Amino acid sequence: MHKFKTLAKALTGKTVTAGRNSSGRITSFHRGGGSKRSLRDIDLKRNTCSVGIVERIEYDPNRSSRIALLRWIEGVPQKDAAYKAERAPVNYIIASHQMEPGSMVVNSDSSKPSTTGSLMRPAHNADSFLRFQELFRKASQEAEEEGADDQAAKDAAVTTAAPLMPADLLDLNSKVGNCMPLSDIRMGTWVHSIELRHGQGAKLVRAAGAYAKVVKESAMQCLVRLPSGVEKLIDSRCRATIGVVSNATHGARKLRKAGHSRWLGRRPVVRGVAMNPVDHPHGGGEGRTKGGRPSVSPWGKPTKAGYRTVPKKPKAQLSRD
Repeated sequence: MHKFKTLAKALTGKTVTAGRNSSGRITSFHRGGGSKRSLRDIDLKRNTCSVGIVERIEYDPNRSSRIALLRWIEGVPQKDAAYKAERAPVNYIIASHQMEPGSMVVNSDSSKPSTTGSLMRPAHNADSFLRFQELFRKASQEAEEEGADDQAAKDAAVTTAAPLMPADLLDLNSKVGNCMPLSDIRMGTWVHSIELRHGQGAKLVRAAGAYAKVVKESAMQCLVRLPSGVEKLIDSRCRATIGVVSNATHGARKLRKAGHSRWLGRRPVVRGVAMNPVDHPHGGGEGRTKGGRPSVSPWGKPTKAGYRTVPKKPKAQLSRD
């Protein structure tokens, strides 16, 4: 994981509320303090047909997963003829498990074909992709000179350029980190960062180690099994990312000392029985007692099983003499 400075233009300030609302009252308990954080600008839509290279994997203090810095090499309009490779556009995305620096990532959209010829821009670590583009262009020109139609020329160019084409461009479903509509994803594929509505951006399955599974495809909707086990119908135009969210061992980590929780902005938790009656329903009394009632929240709501919704079983009738 990269340990250098985060991209400065992707950082924005973050206001710390310490769990208080606009009136100054605590609405979220056990929050406050912690190290200073900045928000990272994450591309959750990924709605441009483009190809990028992973430069590094970084830590994000605002989420449990890791983020990846991408340098886009194709699919972004060229602003200047003398545009340098070091200035190619970059941004952050949610990193997938087993995503490594130097790997190629594709944003695909069947409804928006990419014009690889006019939008091509040289970039760092893109030699193989550039060789493929040049060979594809030459093969297309040769096929057109021979009098073949447009579709035949494209097929001939792909056949000729396939040996030099990067492996992650041959089959978009087999490479983690690729983003595409659910209609283009095979059944049984693990996905994450799923859109709930078309064009809204990733809303589902973004936590560390989480993944969903494409169960069934249809013309208009796709059936996806979420990490909770619930199967949900989602618009087939919604985009998803192939693979599992990075940092799968997040839940297994152990805090080194009590101060580690304070660095994360977590304040101590106080038991209700240790409070006064004015602060909690369990407070007060001689010794530790909850007043003969089930465990409740500070507002008197049941905390363990909620309100009972199933009626009690009828008592067995006494046998008559």
